Amino acid sequence: MQTDETELLAWCARVLGPVEVLSDQSREHPGDRTGAHRLRTDAGLCYLKTHNDPAHWHNEVHGYRAWASAFGQSAPRLLAVRDEAPLALVVTALPGQILDELELPAAQERAVWRQAGAALAVLHKSATGTFFGPCQQDGTPAGPAVADAEEYIRTELDVWLGRGEAIDCLTPDEVAVVAAVRGLAAAFAGELPVPCHRDYGPANWLVTEEGVWSGVIDFEFSQWDVWMADFTRYPNWEWIDRPDLIEAFHTGYGRAFTPAEESQRLVCHVLYALAAVVWGQENDYFGFAAEGRRALALLANQTTRRTEYR
Repeated sequence: MQTDETELLAWCARVLGPVEVLSDQSREHPGDRTGAHRLRTDAGLCYLKTHNDPAHWHNEVHGYRAWASAFGQSAPRLLAVRDEAPLALVVTALPGQILDELELPAAQERAVWRQAGAALAVLHKSATGTFFGPCQQDGTPAGPAVADAEEYIRTELDVWLGRGEAIDCLTPDEVAVVAAVRGLAAAFAGELPVPCHRDYGPANWLVTEEGVWSGVIDFEFSQWDVWMADFTRYPNWEWIDRPDLIEAFHTGYGRAFTPAEESQRLVCHVLYALAAVVWGQENDYFGFAAEGRRALALLANQTTRRTEYR
């Protein structure tokens, strides 16, 4: 727990009673954004999560307070919040194992993705917002309160494109793909903000010993967004390599995409691939950047077809 261990455990003991550290559950990630420790307390097993990035701490605290309940017993409950450095929170532990750490038969994987899709539909229907973007812990906007979905998407594309141009990491072909889908942002006209997890996938899904989806964790990227965001932010790029899982996910969600929504999906795929390239280069996470480049190359033909025939 680094040098803050004593202070954090003392805080946990004040708010929860006696605690025992069982294991370090921190995930390796560029930037060392967060840390996580599994604890035993009088209230049961729980997790202490620390944040080095205040923005992600605000996202996660608000996400657990406002939206996690949409998953019922399939999301942790927030037990305590520390709003001074080191920023932290404590949530209950859920039963199960991380799907990313398991090898399941393909049919069982598809069943898990269907179950996760059904749970996501409940989250998206649970509320509508008045602005797009992240929140402070109290639910107020963490930045400019953009109310128009089309403006929000175009701004996101422009921000990541500008960051890429600032470090000269994008090829002319990649810039052309982004420019082409920017014109498709009109497909988002009239969309309302909904609660989105924005890291909704196997790395944050739990499954039981029987291989049944049992919950979702980690709300540090959650914010008001277009609902399509939760269909296109796949760090394992399943939409490229495992389309059977994506089909199962859509089946669980319970609706087919309209032509306009297919345009939305294309835009959001490009946005996430662009962010992967730029963020990967900025953080020396070159494998992720390479995956983003592969995605943009694959999306180039789709972009051409959709802009020609829209």
